[in-house]
Amino acid sequence: MLSRNLSLGFSLGNLNQTELPSQQGNASVVMAHPYTAILSIYAELLSNIRQVSVRATLSSPSDATTKAEILDDGRRIQVHHQGESRSLDLPASVLVRAAIPIPENCLQDLAWRLPVPAAETELTRFSAESQSVPWSSPDIKIGSRICCRHCDYVFIQPGRIKSWKDLPSENWAEMMEFWHCHKPHQHEHHDGEALSKRGYGANSAITSQSEVGFVDLTSFMFSESDCDGLLFSHPSSDASFDTSKEAMDGTDPVKPLRITCQSCSAEIGIFNALASSVTLFKWQVTCETASPGQAPSSSECLAATLIATISRSGSSKSVVASHTLGVGPEGTLSEPPRSLHLWVLNANVVYSSTMREGRRAAIKILYQDIDVEQGNKLVDSMTSGVQEISFPAAAIKAARQILQESNCLMPISERLFQQWHVGLLERWG
Repeated sequence: MLSRNLSLGFSLGNLNQTELPSQQGNASVVMAHPYTAILSIYAELLSNIRQVSVRATLSSPSDATTKAEILDDGRRIQVHHQGESRSLDLPASVLVRAAIPIPENCLQDLAWRLPVPAAETELTRFSAESQSVPWSSPDIKIGSRICCRHCDYVFIQPGRIKSWKDLPSENWAEMMEFWHCHKPHQHEHHDGEALSKRGYGANSAITSQSEVGFVDLTSFMFSESDCDGLLFSHPSSDASFDTSKEAMDGTDPVKPLRITCQSCSAEIGIFNALASSVTLFKWQVTCETASPGQAPSSSECLAATLIATISRSGSSKSVVASHTLGVGPEGTLSEPPRSLHLWVLNANVVYSSTMREGRRAAIKILYQDIDVEQGNKLVDSMTSGVQEISFPAAAIKAARQILQESNCLMPISERLFQQWHVGLLERWG
């Protein structure tokens, strides 16, 4: 007899993190739907415990007509209720091959945990170190042109970029400095000046190179001399300039400039004066890849950044804040955009839903909307362990919308956890 799943849908048993607040029950009411007796089915692979969690939401309490069965050699579940039926391809094949019991006293929310063969969980095993990076350097063709994704305006002409190189992780300089200060059997002092001469001290920076395209998790970095059709502007002004030198005149060089497309005015990147580099967001451009496929979205880039942050810092909590302030009508400074407070529960979620097509890989997140001041307090706190991630305001808005939409995929009782909302960000690849 399969027991009823009484835990939250993100399965505390499947988490690597142990720091979790106490659970508080949330009452839920499912309203009747006038057209179909079964509203939705949501299934999630819990790879750590080799089970698939399935939740079916009905429009009315279960009765003698309610039945559930596993079909297609364990690959699909079908639920029948009051003359209607709904089926879903499971995120992994399960060992059950027949009808499954309806949990007692379940009313409108049916829940099962179905065992999964070990071979199935091995196929979906995932680690932060092995995650697929959206458009890494080997994926991009030498000499590829770079175009605006909105209007197809060409920023990098074909054949101009002779090589592509992956940038190191954000803490590369600190790690290299630590290594050279603490080499085994070599204890002589290394000051900052000596390290900077090597090119990778903590006070050094990677700068752009002509005819070279640098690649990180979320963007491409180029020399301004290799780019065409870019407009530069200061975040606090609506005036645009053809060159970064004109835009930086009389302004703070530490603050990045906004870069927009000369043709359609879409915000496509930032200019870092300290590194003398043009940074173009991957989700705002197109390029020629070795294996043609779908271009990454801003939310997929954010998911990759969150996973990399956990790998680098060990912290699953982040504040995603805008790196610039927007400009409102007539050049006035707009209200600072709200930040996202994110808590990654599980970086290796494989799920399927009747509301979306196919099996999908994602990370499961608790999220909150917070203002800039709250975000700064969390990041500056010595005890919160919260990491700061800078992202464009438009990308933060898109991520917020995707999290809200994914929240609706889950049963109503699993959409809230205390003061947090539960959501999904899909992974690249």
